[in-house]
Amino acid sequence: MNRKQRRALEQKVKRNGFTEQNAKEYVKLINNASAIINGGVGDITPPKPFNEGDKILLDIPKIQARKNYNRMSDKYKEFVESSEGVVFTAHVEQNNLISMQENPTWLFWSGDLNRAEVEET
Repeated sequence: MNRKQRRALEQKVKRNGFTEQNAKEYVKLINNASAIINGGVGDITPPKPFNEGDKILLDIPKIQARKNYNRMSDKYKEFVESSEGVVFTAHVEQNNLISMQENPTWLFWSGDLNRAEVEET
């Protein structure tokens, strides 16, 4: 994302109620996620369509197979490894970037997620 795009996104986010500092942090997060998705992390998985509120699972083997997984923070790796079989609720941040409503700390590429089969009673 170039400077003009970053500034435009910052302005848009501020209009939606973010403080200036939070807007800058949000744009930085989105920009970093885009950089990770677009380069240097191994094979890019095609995006998967998810909607707000869909039930999802992390594709842990795919995430751990990334070239940069060992360089990720210990907290991130702990979260990924402890999420085996855990069903989350999708929150669509931007296009194919998804966070979990239950734990919005982490942002995932939609291609690294699977739709959960939830039995309705």
